Amino acid sequence: FSHKVHIEILCEVKKIHLQQEFMQLQRTSLTFPKEEKNVEPDEVLWPVYVELTNGKIYGCNFIVSATGVVPNIKPFLDGNNFAVGEDGGLKVDEHMHTSLTGIYAAGDICTASWEPSPVWHQMRLWTQARQMGWYAAKCMVADTLGESIDMDFCFELFAHVTKFFNYKVVVLGKYNAQGLGLDHELMLRCTKGQEYVKVVMQHGRMMGAVLIGETDLEETFENLILNQMDLSAYGEDLLNPDIDIEDYFD
Repeated sequence: FSHKVHIEILCEVKKIHLQQEFMQLQRTSLTFPKEEKNVEPDEVLWPVYVELTNGKIYGCNFIVSATGVVPNIKPFLDGNNFAVGEDGGLKVDEHMHTSLTGIYAAGDICTASWEPSPVWHQMRLWTQARQMGWYAAKCMVADTLGESIDMDFCFELFAHVTKFFNYKVVVLGKYNAQGLGLDHELMLRCTKGQEYVKVVMQHGRMMGAVLIGETDLEETFENLILNQMDLSAYGEDLLNPDIDIEDYFD
């Protein structure tokens, strides 16, 4: 079984060319190898072209950049003995303290080192960085005033909202079954061109969800994940489009 995936290793993207720019280059793009056949010049015109540092150029319909995040802590390490997490961030506790007195960290540069909620995890996104920065500021003020402070509610449930190809995308909790092992199940609902719903269940409880499109399910699913209600009795009816689940659980 082939997924028709071609991988180029030991190279990076050198430049991206639009179709008109590529034509002016008078260069040749390549077809993606098929089975054991050699790579051949591509005679198709593509909307966009990727030039790699190994000299190859491929045409494609669109480009998705998934580069990941590496915490840039180097400027802060000189002369400072910060505790560093396994993922390279400055370790912070539940009040955003680093290992050095009076120093706080938030966002992509830090590593959350407290025992997290079962449905929250750190993922270096701008929404989470903003939440951490706001909470870090509250912690600084509380420490200055000598007051105690409870951990912010945003750390109870991982949630991120964005748009992709003009579709609303909501991800909640352990939406990709992060850390759940093999002991979980998925339920899916898909309406072509309209919506995609994926729910992650474990022991009858909703642990995460992916909602694409105008599903209007995010608030209900958020509550179900937070409440950890046993939903075993409902089975696949949870995603039955003929049942108004919002009214049912509200």
